[in-house]
Amino acid sequence: MACTGPSTTQRPTLVPSPVPTAVPTQSAQALPTGVPTGTRLESVRVANTQGLAGGLQVAVARGYFEEQGIAPRPEEFGSTTEIVAPLATGQLDVGSTTPNAQLFNALARGIRITMALSGSQVEAQGNGFPMVARNGPDGPVVHDLTDLRKKRVGQNQQGVINEWALDRLLASVGLQAQDVETKVMPFPDAVAALGAGSLDVAIFPEPFGTIAEQRGFATRVLNADQYIPGGQVAVMSYSDQFAHERPEAARRWAVAYLKGARDYMDAMEYGRDREAIVAILAEAAHISPQVIEQSGYFPVPRDGRVNAEGMQAMLDWLVERGYVTQKPDLTALLDPQFADYAAQTLDAAR
Repeated sequence: MACTGPSTTQRPTLVPSPVPTAVPTQSAQALPTGVPTGTRLESVRVANTQGLAGGLQVAVARGYFEEQGIAPRPEEFGSTTEIVAPLATGQLDVGSTTPNAQLFNALARGIRITMALSGSQVEAQGNGFPMVARNGPDGPVVHDLTDLRKKRVGQNQQGVINEWALDRLLASVGLQAQDVETKVMPFPDAVAALGAGSLDVAIFPEPFGTIAEQRGFATRVLNADQYIPGGQVAVMSYSDQFAHERPEAARRWAVAYLKGARDYMDAMEYGRDREAIVAILAEAAHISPQVIEQSGYFPVPRDGRVNAEGMQAMLDWLVERGYVTQKPDLTALLDPQFADYAAQTLDAAR
């Protein structure tokens, strides 16, 4: 797919396209057994956030929610951190939440949400977390991990998964956080800083690493995925009201979402229908298909389950670092019934 990436003077725009808000009648749809005919689709309020598209956008584009009697109603948010409060109050039904210090501290204070399905996670084969190094006159300024000492390393914020990855990278060669100079800035700014020479290294979620490479600012040194296997990048969370007061709709939402996620994984892992899936992702995220083609990705498990061990490992690290002072009980927040229902339903339909 011959397209150019974002220009060097413009930040990469990663805003998903609006989800269609039309609510067609069920008589025009292939609906599951048990959904009354002649009625309108059930509206579900879903967060739309800035970020690279994935299984959710595939499910929307391919009409999988309508197949399940659901009309996704988009609610726009600038970031996943803005989603937690409306999820907790029931003003939002579904949203992608990011496991980080801010979320875990909110959960420890009694904020209630239901972590229902995996949004994306880190696995070695995905290569979704590249560590890139600024290009100097003689090539990248970092060739291996021992070169990180005294380097300026970009982080988007503290207490997040890529800082956890950095900590493990440093520890693997006997270094600590104080051995590098951490500079906190948004990912698009870090791309520009690499080009300007004011930053040496960054651990980026894709596609930012690929964008930095394509612009000639940096070189991929390694993929950090192997240092935090099973780390949960995002979780599809339900409001407690949606999970417990509308459980049938919540199960059908999970079926549609997981169907889109499996299509996404088929394209990423096996190349199945890849051109069509990449086109959906590129349109939804407003970036070049070429960037997606060359980027790593974050896998979604085909059973839809959140990786509880990966979540717990990150939470333990956050507590050790002092970012979280009181551990929330993850077992009370993770509810695999929706993922299990969706996987069983899709498997039975094969």
